[in-house]
Amino acid sequence: MKTLFSFVLAWSIGAATFAADPIAVKVSTDTSGASTRVVLTFAKKVACAVIEDPGRLKVACEVAISADPASGTLDDPILKGFGPEGDRTIVLATGPGYRRVDTCDLKNPTRLVIDLQGARTGKAVAVPATPSKPLPVIVLDPGHGGVETGAIGPTGLQEKDLTLDLARRLKVVLEKQSVTVVLTRDEDRVLPLDDRTAIANHNRAILFVSLHLNASKRKTAVGAETYFLATAATDDEARTLAGLENKAYEPPDTQAAPAATPATPSDRGLELILWDLAQNSYIAESSRLAEAVQAELNTATGVRDRGVRQAPFRVLMGATMPAILIEVGFISNPEEEARFRNDAYKDKVAEAIAAAVASVTARP
Repeated sequence: MKTLFSFVLAWSIGAATFAADPIAVKVSTDTSGASTRVVLTFAKKVACAVIEDPGRLKVACEVAISADPASGTLDDPILKGFGPEGDRTIVLATGPGYRRVDTCDLKNPTRLVIDLQGARTGKAVAVPATPSKPLPVIVLDPGHGGVETGAIGPTGLQEKDLTLDLARRLKVVLEKQSVTVVLTRDEDRVLPLDDRTAIANHNRAILFVSLHLNASKRKTAVGAETYFLATAATDDEARTLAGLENKAYEPPDTQAAPAATPATPSDRGLELILWDLAQNSYIAESSRLAEAVQAELNTATGVRDRGVRQAPFRVLMGATMPAILIEVGFISNPEEEARFRNDAYKDKVAEAIAAAVASVTARP
């Protein structure tokens, strides 16, 4: 027996151990990819460990849990099924095709992602029934949130609220294109930059779109700008904007706490170069999506074309799919802020972005 992975999202001595009610856990499976994926979504933060035994994997939790569904059978050579063992453990029965397991934890909501690697000869069908061909996933990222308000307009409209509003509207329009849309946040809360692309990666998204509002000391600045990742910014304005966006998401405790081995500028530069290389395989798709979005927004809003640009946005660095960041407009411009208070205008912006996405995803 060996413990392959353990994750601790919360450790509360006494309170967690003696919780009166079991923690609800939603169990979902996906056999459509090269690996078989099991996602456990917890109603509350909990400490668990994944343990490998011959012919099975055990997910052992510190407190009592209640899984939904409690058990399931799969016609899959990698994973035969799952079921409870006592009130704190879920057992995954591995099949003859199973080779190894990879795990990862995600926050907001608390999830444990279990990828069972192996070989299969045919298409698996899960019981309870799941769609035989899952819809492609697009992840929308409403910028800022919580104490990170982002830019604020002359009459008090906050970027964090407007990006979430636009993301919800865009989600409704995109879902008419037969895609699944996941929001990195669907409420007013802080979400670290790295978690945003992690959500996209673990949902196996085909596109990642981060929504923001611009601001400028020039009150007449107006219009949208669309960005994709590069180590070198297109110009000084793009470089400054990326720097502000990147700094905004540094957690306060990280800023205050002394680091044992602080990252040097060269370390950060190397990290960005590595992600830039990773994004190279998607550079053409990201560029094409950015161009399409920019063109549709120009047409919809009727303002001057501010163009497509590149900059080292950290929120785009971890994406393993085509990824763009849209500065939808200048919230600092009184007239543009007023337009963004109008529901019809926000719907027009959402429809423009959705049209651009459709034009790109429809291509072979």
